[in-house]
Amino acid sequence: MTMEITNQEPNLGCPCETVEPVTEVFATPTRRYVRCPTCDLVFQHPRPTRELVEGYFREAYDGDYGEVEASDDRQPVYQSVVRHMALYRSPPGSVLDIGCGDGGFLLLCRQAGWNCSGVELSEQAAMRAAQKGITVLPPHVLERGEWAQHFDVVTLINVLETVADPVSMLRQATTVLAPGGLVIVRATNGLFHLPMRTPACWIGSRYDQAFHWYLYTTKSLKTLMERVGLTIVSLRNSRPSHGPLSPVHPWFSQLKWTVSRTLLWPIAQTVYYATNGRVVCAPSFEIIAQRSGHER
Repeated sequence: MTMEITNQEPNLGCPCETVEPVTEVFATPTRRYVRCPTCDLVFQHPRPTRELVEGYFREAYDGDYGEVEASDDRQPVYQSVVRHMALYRSPPGSVLDIGCGDGGFLLLCRQAGWNCSGVELSEQAAMRAAQKGITVLPPHVLERGEWAQHFDVVTLINVLETVADPVSMLRQATTVLAPGGLVIVRATNGLFHLPMRTPACWIGSRYDQAFHWYLYTTKSLKTLMERVGLTIVSLRNSRPSHGPLSPVHPWFSQLKWTVSRTLLWPIAQTVYYATNGRVVCAPSFEIIAQRSGHER
């Protein structure tokens, strides 16, 4: 039986602002997840407040995950996004990485010839990025008008899963894009992770799965991006990192991650090419969109 949930209170409805009731997908001991029937987005219900999200990233995230995010395990992810970006835009030009962490991705962009800037809520991570020579802008700079139409590329690498309002974030990213600029998003893939919930529990990987506040399918993210005036240019599987972010049982998580990466990545790529890019089923995907200037 599917339970319908009305959207009468703040932070209960989908960011796409549909009036259709959401339906429950699954629940954990501490969280409840629902699906929007209009855009297919799966999200925590109720949605987190902006104060909760920003407080966590300012005060706790770096201590929980900063060391893992800064490790070389993330290099395949960053390299995948850089290669994807290079198919559609070449330097010189300017890149803004929202949620830049300690600047690992932007270092690769700088090596490729880009002028790089970042935005980061975590003070510790922002400090490390600045020490590497990355220009780190104030966290709320996107809400002000002085950077409008300034950047050629704006990237959000695994950021939209952990913001209070993804539509607002995408709208802000679009505002700072130069005419014809690109927004590049990497996101965890609901098409992969939702069916894997039960098998993951069987092998003790319950805490290795990426269930944050939002879980996207390609359909849901395309819908939200088009809503803020972006036109989809490219969509593809994203290469996985070399290791998990989970701090629980790190050696066992690493072993399972290596095995699954070795087996699942070739399968996902085979499906992608066999369907001419219509089926994107890797654990994460990348999407590139261009500013069209027409919001829906």
